[in-house]
Amino acid sequence: MPLKLLYKPTNSQFSILNSQFIKRLALDVGFHACGIAEATPLSDEELGFRRWLSDGDQADMHYMEEHVDMRHDPSLLVPGARSVVSLLLGYKPSRMMQGNHRIAMYAYGEDYHTRIKQMLFHLIAAIQKEYPDFTAKPCVDTVPIADKHWAVRAGLGWIGHNTLFVSPQLGSLCNIAELVTPSACDCYDHPIENRCGDCRRCIDACLNRALHAEGDGFRLDARRCTAYHTIENRDERLPEDLRRGGYAFGCDRCQLACPYNEQAPVSVEVSDAQLEELHHLADADEATFRRFARSRALSRIRYWQWKRNLS
Repeated sequence: MPLKLLYKPTNSQFSILNSQFIKRLALDVGFHACGIAEATPLSDEELGFRRWLSDGDQADMHYMEEHVDMRHDPSLLVPGARSVVSLLLGYKPSRMMQGNHRIAMYAYGEDYHTRIKQMLFHLIAAIQKEYPDFTAKPCVDTVPIADKHWAVRAGLGWIGHNTLFVSPQLGSLCNIAELVTPSACDCYDHPIENRCGDCRRCIDACLNRALHAEGDGFRLDARRCTAYHTIENRDERLPEDLRRGGYAFGCDRCQLACPYNEQAPVSVEVSDAQLEELHHLADADEATFRRFARSRALSRIRYWQWKRNLS
């Protein structure tokens, strides 16, 4: 089924965007960082996606096998694409769950897809006040685009040893979004150096050894990942040898071990009432669970999976 384009292509000559102006607008809308990369295709070596698939590291996430070429080349997503505007929004909470039924930090609050999509539309509208011919496709992680790698191209950070994108300011506790546009920019950003060095804290923190070395970096085997099994796995039972480290939805162990996340600023305030609600979810009946999950990332799983994960 072809993807529905959420922008309106035209045959006119697009204005060249002032990159500093775009970045100021992005911060005004509420994003925490913005970088802009030229929309030239990612190489197989740069992305490493086809080998990840061929080795079966995607487990049963067969949707990852779709639109592979589009993940490499944004012009297949947006014909005539010239620029990819990458945006970061931090989600480090002021307080974290404790105990044996924890939820990954990114899922504490409202569904980030909804919030970020609204912010992207606000950013497009703000840009159009200065550039009326501006058009772009807003992308959160439901669109087949290589979010992490475009954020790297845009100079916002690097791919860490935990295979997550790491910002020097926000760590890996950030959501990534893009605007893919046929407009060119007056200046493009460039990648910065990988600053993980010899650190192995995230690798050693993984209870299931899901991270393994490949070349100069590391690769994630979803078949051994707690986050994969507690979210994507649709089997009636989880693997008997899976060590969950107290998590019932997702996992933060590799992120909590990262020194960049330790020093990252708090982005989301969590109240006493919110934290109590999260903890009481372990005792929720199906109606309560569904009502709570409806507007959150927790809606990714069904109630029977939640009960399975708690056992």
